[in-house]
Amino acid sequence: MSMHRWAKEYTIIEEINTGGSDRQFYRCVKDKKNYILVKDKDIRNYLKLQKHLERRGIGVPQIYEIDEKKHTILMEDLGEESLYALVRKKKRNILRLYRMAIRELIKIQVDAYPRVPVNVYYDHEHISWEQDYFRTFFLHQFCGIPEKKLNILDSDFRQLARTLLEEAKRMTTFLMHRDYQSQNIFIKNGRIRIIDFQSARVGPLTYDLAALLKDAYVHISKKWERILVDYYLYCLKKKGVQIKKNAFLNVYHLSGLQRNMQALGAFAYLSLKKKKNHFRQHIPRGLQLLQSGLKNAPFQHLSKIVNDVVGRFY
Repeated sequence: MSMHRWAKEYTIIEEINTGGSDRQFYRCVKDKKNYILVKDKDIRNYLKLQKHLERRGIGVPQIYEIDEKKHTILMEDLGEESLYALVRKKKRNILRLYRMAIRELIKIQVDAYPRVPVNVYYDHEHISWEQDYFRTFFLHQFCGIPEKKLNILDSDFRQLARTLLEEAKRMTTFLMHRDYQSQNIFIKNGRIRIIDFQSARVGPLTYDLAALLKDAYVHISKKWERILVDYYLYCLKKKGVQIKKNAFLNVYHLSGLQRNMQALGAFAYLSLKKKKNHFRQHIPRGLQLLQSGLKNAPFQHLSKIVNDVVGRFY
């Protein structure tokens, strides 16, 4: 990074832990003000979506300078107060912050959907990809379960995908952030700000809410989850989108299974392939959420394998 033309103007303070991303992030300073320097091979698509979301009033980081030839941008530093950090510090008014995050999520889903520059969908292909990701990296490679033993999951996975797509038909034409969890949500100057939206898709309302409330990074109580789901439906109704609660909850719980499997697959992949071993600490909570979600679900083979795996961690 020292060869970049901005290096003469901005002093790099630190490289930022990028979580699961392959992009490079650096905190830098100029005239006592902090900025974030980002190096991203797919910077053009990121900028298209950032501009669209900004125009729609979504709290994305501001962009100050762009160098597309070097796949680099200089953008706003959102600081250290992520929702994750504030929950971990047990700050007061966390429930209020979650309500703020829900209002911002609905703005993304509803307000930012028209003319969004996204042409990828949360469809059967992507659902199957999430399931294979979980099976390959978490169950097979991380947990060491033989592939032949995992073939028994095929029928459950097909049923889950089919049921989810069928029951979500009336709530699929919305914009998905696709990773709307506590580490990607910041609070700056009393406002929700979001990052890592570059994997956005068109899909069901329920997936992002499940990512927020069934989050392996933090613990949300069942009581809070119920309160916040009701709040989400209330805010959605105010936007003119009315969905029967029982129908919504069915899809929400199925989306939660998908989300938790995807997260566990990611934790395993990042630990094994990217040597980012700190992700291992989140696996027990992710497993707990998946096991809980499977209790009353009709996926017996998946439930049995998950119960067996849970026994290794507790």
